[in-house]
Amino acid sequence: MSQYKPQWFFITSLFLIGPAFIWGYIVHQGLSGDVFWQWAAGQYMWAHHLIIRRDPFSYSLYGHRWVTEEWGFEVLLAGLVSSIGPVTYWLISAGAATLALIFVAGRLRLARVSWSKIALVLVLVGASLAPLTKVRPQTLSYALFAAELWILDGTRTHPRRVWVMPVFLMVWTNLHGSFLLGYLVYFLYGLWIFVPVNRGRFVTPQSLMTRAQFLWSFLVSLIASLINPHGMEIWSYAAHVSFSSQIAAMIEEWQSPNFHIHFMMLTIVGPLVLILLAAEFSAQKSLDWPEFVLTGGLLVAVLQSQRFLPYYAIEWPMLAAALTPDFEFRRVKSFLAIPVVLALVVYMIASKPIVRPGQIGTGVPVRAVDYLANHHGRVFAMYHWGGYLISRGFKVFVDGRTDFYLHSPILPDYMAVKDLTQNPNRIWQQYHVEYVLWEPKTAVATFLSQDTSEWQEVFASKDAVIYQHRGIWGLTPTIEARTTGEST
Repeated sequence: MSQYKPQWFFITSLFLIGPAFIWGYIVHQGLSGDVFWQWAAGQYMWAHHLIIRRDPFSYSLYGHRWVTEEWGFEVLLAGLVSSIGPVTYWLISAGAATLALIFVAGRLRLARVSWSKIALVLVLVGASLAPLTKVRPQTLSYALFAAELWILDGTRTHPRRVWVMPVFLMVWTNLHGSFLLGYLVYFLYGLWIFVPVNRGRFVTPQSLMTRAQFLWSFLVSLIASLINPHGMEIWSYAAHVSFSSQIAAMIEEWQSPNFHIHFMMLTIVGPLVLILLAAEFSAQKSLDWPEFVLTGGLLVAVLQSQRFLPYYAIEWPMLAAALTPDFEFRRVKSFLAIPVVLALVVYMIASKPIVRPGQIGTGVPVRAVDYLANHHGRVFAMYHWGGYLISRGFKVFVDGRTDFYLHSPILPDYMAVKDLTQNPNRIWQQYHVEYVLWEPKTAVATFLSQDTSEWQEVFASKDAVIYQHRGIWGLTPTIEARTTGEST
């Protein structure tokens, strides 16, 4: 018998590193992006005691139908912020991602993976999730995805647990459009019951869940998905948004990963190399077919759209853990290793100034919007600032609700202004814009500074400039008219 014993104190300290990656990222980030309009939407629904069905936030499409597929998250966010305060922003982001780690650990324990291996796996998963953990409904879906895999694994030995799924998926349906992935995974688990694969090295784990139990629970789950404000439309709407090429063209996280970024290379290619090498040299004679299919499918999805990276990070550890040998850190000197681990955890969290929960992030034009608050008129602002304007009570031309603006001229008009593919004065005149809020040292800012007959600078900072229209549209010639000799 070996004289060395598992170093439980050291293994326990390793469990802190994964969450430290996540919390160390969140506590250094201020609020930005879509969280502002999501909070405002939740506040609106609490105040009016209704689910938003028509847009109240823009002047470009005011009153048009809006399918609020994330209404549950928006109500939850606004309600928690009102009741427990700004710490909600940390709990709903870092807290949800940490919960995902807990479910990953629980799932690995169901598979009888050693605690030492689980601790190391969570370090890698935490590092993968951290840069993608933000105050948004997607982060809740990471926890839901990990929880679903844990629940479904448990049904193999406790089949009655499958009746949790209808309620579980109904809640997910009302939080975020990624519920489609939840139903797909559930369907695949049932498929292995009907068509088990046992060929070569591939095997399908035995399950006590019967075909009838799966079919009835899946049917009830589909019916339960209709318990939402939009009924069956939520399915077509979520599918349309998920596969929209227009959204993919505008939003980076919907695009293919850039492997020139080291983070992408390590978190996507790294686990793949580990699994391939382990499969080649492992003494494990069989491979879990469902895990192989799910890991491979999510890898393909990540290569198509990097927004699937967190789901891939949550799934691949199951296959990797099965292929790699156990180890217990028996030779680790805990009195030396534990202080090193704890120092690393403290460094990840305290190496940079910790921002207050709910603090607005850098780059958000707070002072510029303060100026506009004392001046009335329609504002045309950059896409990623629209949400903050909404939270301050302004009607906007466009904001982060990209799905809402699809099939309208708003997004093409915005891109035409941003890229100066046509004279922006024509678009601003069409929408009676009185103020333009833009980033300095950009093409649009240069255009505005040169068109002194139409626009005058009224505010400037390192983050933003504001130009005010000088008079009534149409009374002075535009730049295009002056250069071509035409009248307006």
